[in-house]
Amino acid sequence: MKPIYSKIALLVVGLGVAFTPPLYGSSAPRRKKTKTTKSSSKTSSSSKKGKGSSSRKSSRSRRGSRARVYMPTAEQLEQMRLDSIRLRTGGAEPIRQASQQTTQQMELLATRFRQADSTLTRSEIKELYFATDERADTESFLNKIEREADELINQKKLSEALQVVQQGLWRTPTHIGLIKRACDLSLHLKSNRFDSYMYQLVELLSMLAHTGGNTLTREKAVSVRSASDALLFEIHWNETPREDILSTREEKVDGKTYSIITIRTGKGREDHYYLLRSTSASATPRTTAR
Repeated sequence: MKPIYSKIALLVVGLGVAFTPPLYGSSAPRRKKTKTTKSSSKTSSSSKKGKGSSSRKSSRSRRGSRARVYMPTAEQLEQMRLDSIRLRTGGAEPIRQASQQTTQQMELLATRFRQADSTLTRSEIKELYFATDERADTESFLNKIEREADELINQKKLSEALQVVQQGLWRTPTHIGLIKRACDLSLHLKSNRFDSYMYQLVELLSMLAHTGGNTLTREKAVSVRSASDALLFEIHWNETPREDILSTREEKVDGKTYSIITIRTGKGREDHYYLLRSTSASATPRTTAR
């Protein structure tokens, strides 16, 4: 929006000129008074034009000087952008790889996911799930949230546990372990958020299923963020009973890290492969699941 102070200044000047008292001459015959009036009118008109022109020039000058003073340079704009990103992400240094547009897009996707927006596409959910989290304390924060929630669950303090879980989901809305806890807790508490959490869980697991195949080989491995998510996928999507999960391990092949879950089958043992794609600044794969 353009500033309006220059328009106000011109209006005030105009009003001041309009209320300028007329120039009176000495008493004279009617005919001479008419001439004097015309002359005075011309003088007044000339005075008005002079004042108006001078005021407009002064106003334009002030407006131009203000624009030059408050116009940031390209370097200043870039620094402001980097500082804004740094504040939003909580990092000690600006994240030069991320653009403001990308950050805003992720924030919008996160908001829609929290609201269980059914118009979210699988590719959008995938983009949100695998988005890089540059906050160095995210891993330790989520570990702390999980421990506190599990302690409260063991103490049968389900309402307080749900509040703790929701704190973690505000930081990382696609955390599958916390979403699963939120589903269980909201179901027991008869919370109206149960449907939203169930939608989030199903959509995330469905998206992960489309990142790979049957997990029987490395070529058909399902991509996940952590070993914990691999275990949750195995239990809640592949419907492998917990008692049939014999062991979990990690191995690196051709620069890629895999989480391998060994399960018991009717024919013996079977390995299921998951490709780990860490998104954390300081990732340490977790192996707990609920």
